[in-house]
Amino acid sequence: MDKIDQDHALTDKVDALISKHGFGNTSAAPTDMADERNIPLLTEVMAAPEWDAEVAARPSAALQQLSDSEIDALSQEIFSRVFDRIDLELAAKLEARLAAQLTTHINSTVTHVLGDLRQDIANEIGDAVNAALADRLRKK
Repeated sequence: MDKIDQDHALTDKVDALISKHGFGNTSAAPTDMADERNIPLLTEVMAAPEWDAEVAARPSAALQQLSDSEIDALSQEIFSRVFDRIDLELAAKLEARLAAQLTTHINSTVTHVLGDLRQDIANEIGDAVNAALADRLRKK
């Protein structure tokens, strides 16, 4: 497996992990998006692998074969993919929340403006009627 195939395999794994946790799913129903309480449950007990800090601190064989510039490029690609998916999810949630908030405020504002306009029109009509009556009475 050459370096490019390894890079694609790694990025495919990252994509699969992100998709598994729903970060890239912007087609979810609004009720699913609004419910932040979804917590994955562990259904069977699994033994954790032995942890060796020295082994974990060493770079993997695949990383050892890459140059610093290749590692930087791979890191940037992974960051970009993760950021793009999270950005889409956040944009969808922000849009839904703003739409709900703006709808409420716009409806309230329009209701108040219509009430004020009705009162202004009634006042103008009253003033016009009073002026016409005053003119009529002066002519008599």
